[in-house]
Amino acid sequence: MHIVCTQENIARALSFLERASGKQSTLPILSNFLLRNDNGNLKLSATNLEIGVTAYVSAKIEGTSEIAVPVKIVSNFIHNLPAGDVVSMDIEGNSVSLESGGYNMKIKGLDPKDFPIIPEKQGKYILTLPAQELKTALQELLPCVSVNESRIELTGVNFLFMENEIHMAATDSFRLAEYILSVPKKDISPEYASFAEQNQSFIIPQMPLQEIARVISPETESVKVSFEENQVFFEIDGISIVSRVINGKYPDYKQILPKTYTYEAMVSREEFLRAVRMAGVFTSQMNGEMSIAIIPGKSEMRISSKSADVGENETVLHCDVAGNDPLEIIFNPRYILDGLNVLDSEKVTFFANSNSTPVALKGGSSDKSAGEKDNFLYIAMPVRK
Repeated sequence: MHIVCTQENIARALSFLERASGKQSTLPILSNFLLRNDNGNLKLSATNLEIGVTAYVSAKIEGTSEIAVPVKIVSNFIHNLPAGDVVSMDIEGNSVSLESGGYNMKIKGLDPKDFPIIPEKQGKYILTLPAQELKTALQELLPCVSVNESRIELTGVNFLFMENEIHMAATDSFRLAEYILSVPKKDISPEYASFAEQNQSFIIPQMPLQEIARVISPETESVKVSFEENQVFFEIDGISIVSRVINGKYPDYKQILPKTYTYEAMVSREEFLRAVRMAGVFTSQMNGEMSIAIIPGKSEMRISSKSADVGENETVLHCDVAGNDPLEIIFNPRYILDGLNVLDSEKVTFFANSNSTPVALKGGSSDKSAGEKDNFLYIAMPVRK
């Protein structure tokens, strides 16, 4: 089989395939990608048995064949070619020859029959989501996903399907983030309405969601989604991603979200971020303890920390405060820092009730009552003494 394509087109596809390929020494076929002629289209596929990625590349193809070849070797060769070059590939037996200008190489492949079968979508896509908002949601949620597999249900993002919204949440039990993604009316199909009635929620693992965020480019307008037999399928700009969903029951986190707050303090996000970073210097690798004190009478927020080995630090921030008596809460600074890092507004509102209950961070000022939901909500648990 003879193939001719541009360096840019195949390089883009290989960058996604390389991250999805497996690295298990016991299954060397997983470090390869499958290359084949699929009804006149160049189809490239890779999997690590948890996620499958398929890309179609515009190319001129003569003949019909398929082969599994090492994705890292081919990717390194293609990415090192000059941009704009034309690449030709020839498959003969169990080897592939690649040539572009004065560059050429020949590598051995593996029997494509040994390549794992990647599930393919059978029905229609039931959802079309706005790509840029989905990417924003994932970037804000994924830092809160747990890496501890003892509670497998927390190692993914929970998608709660509503009539015209998807409530996405991630938690590691120390902090929680929720993003409410509106589904445009024009994209609510009868299939989705029926699906939402029958399926309350699904938990999607972290890795495929990381890949989706990477695949979405500034030009991407939409992401198509479908669920079939414990699998979730995504299509983004010609790249298809399939992943299993996590079997398990996600915590009913909405039950722990405070409906109202006694304290509200609106402060500059940049100043708050700087103060938390400084406090982290005086704790153990950002895993120690810092104090956030709200002083309503003085319209102040005081962030402080101390260490017997290093010293102590305090930053006083002026802020708009609603509340009565002073309140002091102890936190792991990393969990507040993570929340501030994903908020991109000039001002941040800090909500609290007591020194032992969850606090909330929201971007911007509080024009609504504290119990009403904005698009994104970040919850952090204090350190209980």
